[in-house]
Order: sequence, then structure tokens, then C-alpha cells
Amino acid sequence: MISSRSKKVACTVSAAALMLGVSSAATIGLHFQENYCSAHAYSGYPVTLTAFGIPTNEWENLYEMNNGYGACALTSAPYSYETNEVIDTDTSTNGLNPLPMGSITVTWSGPTANFSAFCGYGYGNPPSYTRGGPLNLNSPILTGEAEIYETFIRDGINFGPPGGANNDQPGYLVDITGLKSLFPSTPFVFELIASGDSIWNLTNGWIIDVADSVTNSVSYPAVAHSGDDEGSPYPQGQGGGLSTFSAPFTNIDHIQIMSAPPQHGVGGTVSGFNNAGTISGFIITDKPVVSMSPQPEPLATAGDTVLLSAYAIGVPPLSYQWQFNGQSIPGATATNYAISNLTSANVGSYDLVVTNAYGVATSQVSVVGTGAMITQTPVANIVYDSNPDNAQHDGVNMGATWEATNSDGTTTRTGVMSFVALDTNGISVPDNTAFDGTNGTITFWMQSAGTDQSAPGNNGASIFCRYTGTMDDEFLIYQNDGSGNLSFQSPNAVNTFSSVADVSDSKWHFVAMTFDESSNGVVSFYIDGALDSTNGNTASWSSPTGQPLEIGYTSDPSWRDYNGVLSDVRYYSVILLPNEISAIYNSGNGGPLEDPADLQLQFRFATAPGGGIVLSWQDSSVVLQSAPAITGPWTPVTGVSSPYTIVPVAAQQFFRYSRAPETLVSNPFLM
Repeated sequence: MISSRSKKVACTVSAAALMLGVSSAATIGLHFQENYCSAHAYSGYPVTLTAFGIPTNEWENLYEMNNGYGACALTSAPYSYETNEVIDTDTSTNGLNPLPMGSITVTWSGPTANFSAFCGYGYGNPPSYTRGGPLNLNSPILTGEAEIYETFIRDGINFGPPGGANNDQPGYLVDITGLKSLFPSTPFVFELIASGDSIWNLTNGWIIDVADSVTNSVSYPAVAHSGDDEGSPYPQGQGGGLSTFSAPFTNIDHIQIMSAPPQHGVGGTVSGFNNAGTISGFIITDKPVVSMSPQPEPLATAGDTVLLSAYAIGVPPLSYQWQFNGQSIPGATATNYAISNLTSANVGSYDLVVTNAYGVATSQVSVVGTGAMITQTPVANIVYDSNPDNAQHDGVNMGATWEATNSDGTTTRTGVMSFVALDTNGISVPDNTAFDGTNGTITFWMQSAGTDQSAPGNNGASIFCRYTGTMDDEFLIYQNDGSGNLSFQSPNAVNTFSSVADVSDSKWHFVAMTFDESSNGVVSFYIDGALDSTNGNTASWSSPTGQPLEIGYTSDPSWRDYNGVLSDVRYYSVILLPNEISAIYNSGNGGPLEDPADLQLQFRFATAPGGGIVLSWQDSSVVLQSAPAITGPWTPVTGVSSPYTIVPVAAQQFFRYSRAPETLVSNPFLM
């Protein structure tokens, strides 16, 4: 198949090149595309973003080669497609861009093309990330590199036409003529780009001066594998990478590119081998191109060592200069730069400037350490924990309304939160190890006319919940529809039972529930100070950990939210005795705490929810610390994760996070 399709490539002549009297400077990239025929989502991927340091208008998206599956029928033996395209200063359609000067003819052949889920090296999921399918072209993390890596020409041995593991067919061959017209007065170099859907290592690539029969070899770094097909007799995984760049070619018109012979051998990942020779594209340039920029390390924190590195190509000699916040770093003139013992003074933006006789290129900026901080957000919905003896566990109010007093006509209580089931309401208390014991007591005063069965959900209304994340599998105290009594459900339904008393009569009732998670443990309801009902476990069970305490609601959509008012909610990490429970009930509004050493949480609702701060950070490996003064002493805040809602108290006036210093390596797969 022969096609003459084109688009434009902008040419920029650098100031450095003009000063040196260079008449031209050029960079182009060529990208091999693949046609999956019936599966169009796996086809094409023309470059829409800057890739390998080259803007989109300098990329040539070559004609799509069939992959041999389904409607993409193979040709006759040796099953190798051959295609060519002419690219010149006027071509501007069908994926091609115009050259800055001259005209080249590119002819390429291969035993079909294919699709790869390898998307390149990148920060965020190092050392590589995969999609497992077609790229999401609307993804905020899409890169031009990913678009190029997505398709490749097979090598004919590991990746011949469909139908066999060892196909022993010819590999790819790329033939380029007309290079003297593109580089009339400057030498130029090549860099190859490869990916594959089942490779382990990449063989060398050969770049051949046809007229002089001179072969230049380029190599690939160790491949980052996203996975292995353990069922294969030889190691397989998604992967790819950039080659080293070739020696300069001068006054050369005709170049061929091919792979060193690929091969594989049985033995799996332990003793097998799999050397692939695929190609996704290549770059030709005289001026510098930073084809692999230093990756950002925004989560680097104090004391870390950050090793920045980049890879640049271009006609030698190349000179290098690292910059910090736009200013040159004295002595930093290599392809890598080490930041030792990171402090606030060297947190910021780093880049690498590369220069040769034909131009200047600057890498993408690597942001170091700017994300390694705590951000503060003021809020006015903090429910204060009035527990005096243990660590404070404040909650976040999500719509419940505070009332100073509430009376049922007989009993008046001060400090009340009112919940409306049809609204988004409830109080969330971040999980803490203080709530993770195997036994305890939960108490609260409640007044409700019954559940609102028009509210979302299919069952009764949740009053207290720790949700495992699996529907109908939680530690749950709920109000029943119709009967108006209370029920308890343990995780895995090891213990489920209901109270006898009706608490949905619009009267104030005091509820206490004790629980023991052991195999011979029991769960008991106390209503208005007296034992109401009890039930033994059929087996041991464990309450969820890592989830918040949910008061007045549950994040399990199968349950409705509570419709009523609550007062004086408490969580004890021990089983209270019957006389302790009756003493709390008889005390009314201001009575004894009973066993204050084990009282982990008390919401008296003495005042309306008020001001606080939400702390957020990105690095999940750090430990949050607090101190009463900026000078310390600093102690860990245990059992918390980001975001963390605080209300400053005497012992927690200042916060920071800490972790052991680490060495962070940018671009671990450089040549």
C-alpha cells in the first residue's frame, strides 16, 4: 500500500545555531500506528500532546498497519506488510505534518502491528503504568508518550502474525531516503522508541548507513514490566522504553533501521529468556531534545535525598546545566543532580537545560517537595468531644441541627442534635484505635416518633454504625420500622437481636448497649436504666477498623438515616456494670461519667458545632505529630489519616508530619 499523506512540522532555528552560522536545525519524530479493524478503540493513537520533548506538529503519524486479527486479514507468506509515505514541506493531512525543509520517503515493513498496554514511565505509579485496554484520551494523566507506546510493529519471532508463539517471520525494517534534503548542512542522530505486549527485554536496534554499509547499534535500558504471564513457557510482560542515541550521521541520504535478531527460550521467569525487537517510533534530530525529563518528586520531605536525572539526545558535544527555580545551579553540569538532605531551602522547581551547536532544549520542570506539606482548611461544623480524661475525638457534623434544649412534655434535656432522615445528616467520627476493642458500651439518649419510611433505604434507621464497606455487613444499632424497637447487627450477622421496649413514642429514652465479640460473649440492651434483652454470639466476630463511627446515619445505602434527636452520646471501651448504667440514667443531665478512665468519647452537645481545622496531606507513609508548642515535645497522633479534622486543645496546638528519610530516584530506567 502506498500513500502520500502529510501534515506540518514547525521548524525553529535557535539563536545559538544562528550565532554559529548553522543554516538549519531540525527535529522530527515518526510514530507507527496500528489498525485493529473491528476494534477501533485499539487503533491509531496519533500524537495529540508533546511527546519525548517534541511538540505535536513535529510528529509524523504514519499509516496504520493491520494487526492480522479478525477482519484485519494477513497477506500471504511471509505475512509481512510493506507501506511507504512521502513527507515534505507541503504534506498536512492524514496524520502527517510538513517538514521544515526537504522531502523524505519512509518505507516500512513488518509481520503486522499490535497494541500494547504499556504507557511509559511516569510519576504517580512508578516505575510504569498500564491501562489494560485502550487509552482514555480524556484522562488528566494522558501523555504523548503513552500515545506512542500504545502501538508497535511486531518483531516476527516473539510477535509474529497471530497463530503461533515462534513464528520465525521477518522482523521490522524501516527504510528512509532523502535525509540530505532535511539535514543539508548538519549531522543528525537517531533515537528509537519501543514497546510490546509480551516482552521481557529489548534487543539492540541497528541503524544502517546503506551507502557505506556502516551499522550503528543502539541499546535499551532494562524494561519495566507491568506483569507476567506465568502460563507462558518464556517470560512475558508489558513493557518498553527509549534507546540510547546513535552516533552522528553526516552527509547521509539513505538509512535503514532494524532490530538485532529477537529470540526467546522456554523456562518461564526463572530460567527462560525473551528478547524482543519491536518498534513504536523513532526521533531524528541535530539540535538537543530532552526525550526523558526528570520526573517530579512532590512528596519528598525534610531529610530525603532526591536523585534527579534526565536523558537528552542531539549531535555531540552536549552541555548540561541544571536550574533551580529558573536559576543555574553552580557546578550542576551533568545529566543527573543529587539533592541531599532536603530542606525548605531547596524545595521547588528543577529543570535541565541542554545545549549543542544547533540549539537549546529545556526539560519539563520537576517539582520537588512542594506537595510534602500539610494544608489547612477552616471549618465550622466540628462536634466537640467533652470527654475529659482521654484523647479528644471530635466529630464532623454533616447537617444535623443543634438545639440548646428539647422537651417531650415530661423530660427536658439540654444539649441536643436533631436529625432529619430526608436530609444529608449525621456525625462522623474518624476511626481511632480507642474504638477498636473487642468489648465496650455505647450509650445515648434518644427521642423519636419512628422511622421515616419515605427516606432513602430499605430497612430501619441507623443510629450508630461502623460500616465494613460491604452492604449489610456492619456493626449497627438501628431503629426498626413499625414496631419502634431497636435492633443490633454484628458484622457477618454473628449476633442479631432486638429490644423488647418501644422507643419510638416521641418520649426521651436512655439506651445502653454492651457488647463482647468473643465466641462466648453476649450483647445486651438496657432501656431507661434496666436490662431489656440479651443475646449470645454464635461465634466470635470483629468490629470494623479503619472506618469512622457514624452517628445518626450510615454510608450503607440499604439503611435509612435516623429521624429524631440525640443527646449525651458516649462510647466506653469496657462493658459497664448494670448499676453503672442505671446511675447514668438516674443522673439526668449532669450526672456521673461512670468509669471515666475508659470513656473514649462523649458528645454532650453543650454548644453548637463550631470552628476547627481540617488537615490534609498526600503521603500516606508519614506519621502526623502534634505538640503544645512549636518547640515540642512532638508526639504521634495515632490512628489518623488524611484528611484529619482537629480542634486545637492545649496538648495539640501545632501539627507536623514525619517519616524516616528516604532516597527518591527520578527516572530509574534511564540508559
